Amino acid sequence: MDLRSQYHAVVLFIVMVFSVPLILTVECVAADEDVVIQQRPVSVDIHQLIKQSEQSELGVDLNILKEIDVDSASLIAKTRGKLFLNGLTAITPEVAEALAKHRGWLHLDGLQSLSPEVATALSKHQGWLFLNGIKVLDKDVAVALLPYRGQLYLDSVQTITDDVAEIIVKRRDGVELYGVRNINYQSVAMLRKNSEIVLPAKFNRAGWWPF
Repeated sequence: MDLRSQYHAVVLFIVMVFSVPLILTVECVAADEDVVIQQRPVSVDIHQLIKQSEQSELGVDLNILKEIDVDSASLIAKTRGKLFLNGLTAITPEVAEALAKHRGWLHLDGLQSLSPEVATALSKHQGWLFLNGIKVLDKDVAVALLPYRGQLYLDSVQTITDDVAEIIVKRRDGVELYGVRNINYQSVAMLRKNSEIVLPAKFNRAGWWPF
């Protein structure tokens, strides 16, 4: 190999050696950017979502929302008709207070529990209230919901205690409880005195009663 060939070989080797760290650095930066992009919260234009949903006859579908603040809730509450917010798994009393100003059907089936404070706020809603994700109806929550004037849907509640039954039976408006499984005969008899309360059909069959 002549001197010129040796020179070119050395230059090529040097370029390759210094290029490897550069390539790795670029790849690491790109990877870091991907992580940042994945971690960056998705920006949701609530105005646009509402505008698009209001064009549908099915109602305002905002199930994509996983959380909202008070300002967003106040904006959403200005809509009318059927409002779907089933993507929310928790809300503050302040957000509930804002949403309660909505007029129409309010779907909050993503909520699996309620605090008495949230229940109190939602009881001011004027329209049908869907809380079909609630699995346990505590006495304090039942009391907080008692003033609510509208059709109340609690189809995931499986257990009704005597204390809760005594509260629910006082409601003047409808309560749907199709999911009830655990309830004693006395409570069923009590609830059946209120024609606005809907229980599973099996509780109407004579064969279910021990007397």
